[in-house]
Amino acid sequence: MKKILLIGLLFLSQNSFSQDSISTTAWQKLIPSENLPKEFKIRHSNNNLDIMKYKSRYYVGFRTAPTHFASKKTMTYVMSSEDFNDWRYECEFYVGADMREPRFVVYKDSLYFYFFEGGKDMLKFQPRHIWMSSTAGDGKWTDKQNTGMDGYVPWRFKTHQGKIYLSAYYGVELYKNKHKAELRLMTSTDGLHFEPISETPQITTKGAEEGEFEFDKEGNLWATIRLEGSGSYVVFASKDSLHVWQHWFSKHKYDSALMFEHKDEMYVVARRHIKGAATKVEVPTATQRRNNLLKYSFSRKYTALYKLDKEKHCLNHLMDFPSTGDNAFPGIAKIDENSYYLLNYSSDIHKREKNWVTGQFGKTYIYWTVLRFL
Repeated sequence: MKKILLIGLLFLSQNSFSQDSISTTAWQKLIPSENLPKEFKIRHSNNNLDIMKYKSRYYVGFRTAPTHFASKKTMTYVMSSEDFNDWRYECEFYVGADMREPRFVVYKDSLYFYFFEGGKDMLKFQPRHIWMSSTAGDGKWTDKQNTGMDGYVPWRFKTHQGKIYLSAYYGVELYKNKHKAELRLMTSTDGLHFEPISETPQITTKGAEEGEFEFDKEGNLWATIRLEGSGSYVVFASKDSLHVWQHWFSKHKYDSALMFEHKDEMYVVARRHIKGAATKVEVPTATQRRNNLLKYSFSRKYTALYKLDKEKHCLNHLMDFPSTGDNAFPGIAKIDENSYYLLNYSSDIHKREKNWVTGQFGKTYIYWTVLRFL
C-alpha cells in the first residue's frame, strides 16, 4: 500500500520524498510564458537549456527550433532575471544550422556561455564548432568565438582549483561503426582555449557520451556516462589522478544527466527508461545496438532524481518529476542553503503521456520548480 501511495504522489503538483526529505513546488511553464523578452521568437521545440546564478541574477540559455531534430531555423537565446519573473533580454545566436548544449560557467568574475553548432540535416548528428561568448553582467556580450574544438560536443563545464574543467566527447559519425570513441576531460585558464588533461582519452568505449561530473569536498571527481545503444557508467577519479577514470557498468541508461552536490551527497537528475534496463551487455553487437536504440526510442521516459551510492557505485532512484514524451536536459541553480531552481523540458505534462520519439516531433516546453532539501 505504501508503494502504491508513493507512485500516486509522484505526479501531484507538490512532490516529496520522505527518506531524503526532498520536495518540489508545483512545476510551472517558463518557455513559453508571460514576461519573456519581446525579442524572443519561440518555436514548437524548446529543449536544450542551462541556468547559472551570476551577480545576483539568474541566467537561462535555451534552444528553440521547429522540432527536436537539427534545423537551420534553430535559435539560441539567453535571458536573465533577479526574481524568476521579470526577464531581461541578454543575447541571441543564429548560425543557419542547428545549435545544442548551451552551457554556462562563471570564471574569474565573468560569465561564459558555450554551445555547439551542428548541421542542417534532421536525420544526422553533425557537431562542427563549439562557440563561446562572455559578459561582465552589464548586458553586453562579446561576439561569439570559436574554441577550436571542432567535432567535439561539450557536456559540462565546472571550475576547480583555478581552472575551468570541461567534459566533451567526439561526436563526428557518432552513429556509425567507424566512429572514433573518445570522451575527454579538458581544462582552460582563459575560457577560450582548452587542452586535454591527458594524452589519452578518459573513456574509449563505443557510444560513450554525456560525461556529467562533479567534484566532492576532497577534490575527487564523480561522473556518469551515457552509453548510446547500451547502458551507462558511474565513474570515480582520485584528486591525485583526475585523468584516470575508474568506471562501473550499469544496464540502466541515464540520459541527459545533471549531477550536483548537496551537503556531501551527490544527486543526479536524468531521463529514466521506465521499462528498466536499457541493455543486457556493456558492449553490444551492431545488431544489438540498433535493436536497443529502436526499443528505447519507442518507450516512455520520465525525468527522475537519483542519489549516488559512492560505496556501491550506482544510482538509487528517488522520485520521478512530471514529464512525458521528449524530456530531460535539466539545469539547476542554487537559491539558498537548501533550495534550488530546477529546470527541465518536456512534452506537455498536463496531456496524455507519449513515448519518447513521438514527443520529439511535437511541442516541448521548458518547466521550472523549486527543489528543497528539508
